[in-house]
Amino acid sequence: MKFSCLQENLNKGLQIITRAVPAKGSLPILSNVLISTENGRLKLAATNLETAITTYVNASIDKEGAITVPAKVLKELVANLHPSTIEIKMDNDILHLKSDNTKSKLNGTDAKDYPELPSISKDETSLELDPTVFAQAVSMVTFASSMDESRPIFTGVYVTYEKGKMVLAATDGFRLSEKSITVGKSDAKKFTALIPAKTLAEVSKVFASSASPLKMVLSENENLALFSSEDTTIATRIIDGQYPDYKKIIPSTATVKAIFNSGEFLEAVRLTTVFVKEGTNNTIKLRVDPEGLIKISSLNNETGTHESEIPAETEGEMLEIAFSSKYLLDFLNNVKGEKINMEASSNSTACIFKTDVTEDFLHIIMPIQL
Repeated sequence: MKFSCLQENLNKGLQIITRAVPAKGSLPILSNVLISTENGRLKLAATNLETAITTYVNASIDKEGAITVPAKVLKELVANLHPSTIEIKMDNDILHLKSDNTKSKLNGTDAKDYPELPSISKDETSLELDPTVFAQAVSMVTFASSMDESRPIFTGVYVTYEKGKMVLAATDGFRLSEKSITVGKSDAKKFTALIPAKTLAEVSKVFASSASPLKMVLSENENLALFSSEDTTIATRIIDGQYPDYKKIIPSTATVKAIFNSGEFLEAVRLTTVFVKEGTNNTIKLRVDPEGLIKISSLNNETGTHESEIPAETEGEMLEIAFSSKYLLDFLNNVKGEKINMEASSNSTACIFKTDVTEDFLHIIMPIQL
């Protein structure tokens, strides 16, 4: 194998694919990236056996070939080279890199030992998504998923599609986010899939600024979800299991409603959190006053007390309700809007949060018993 390419192109490709390189792989070769030539193009790929990323880089190919080399070393080496043309060749499983006044050698391994990488078949049905819209939807739901790997169902985002509408939902059992988006061109049938939240977050980061539509394919035979745009493809395993019927916990009515400024509420929650004692679920109390005020206060007096007051348009009787400040901050930091609409029925039932600028979205937080 022998080729040359611009440092900036190779660096960009490596930054994308190394997202799939595991910190500790079950197989040593998973710490490597695959470099190969395919139909006159340079192909870069990496996988952790759950997620695989493939991208193509513009290069001048002089000789075909393939090799795998340590991902971390190659990534850091190329990132620190000056912008210029890099000449690369393979000789007896050693990758030689030459750029300006530098020469490097990386010990590699035979590409035949690298796991097989999934690809999108032309025969599979697909749907087209607006990359920016999809990335925004993903950011509004993934934060509500669980990080607890002992409950894999809750580490995923439940994706449903039917008649041009896609719904994304995530929950960790204590909070829930749901966002609906309109799908463009599609020949896909109705489907549901539970996709790892971590992978969807990476998909949104990689493709958010893509100028081309994001193509999504669900391969039921291989239990894979694949996302592709321009020269990059990301494939991920679909999580097995039955997702809970989360629709049942969405309240249909509310006896207390409040509309208030999100910036003022965020500041109040942050200030109150300073006085929250660790190990108490970061609990803070909200008092919705019928006179048009919301009071946010700390419940722990060991280090002191704090109370903030913000104006609000309120409806219904007075309500005192407690939440994890972490959950409130996660919502406020991931969902943008000038105004927040809060709806609740009691201090022990699910509370709904919406914003004034986001359509087809809701966030639910279960309160903490006072």
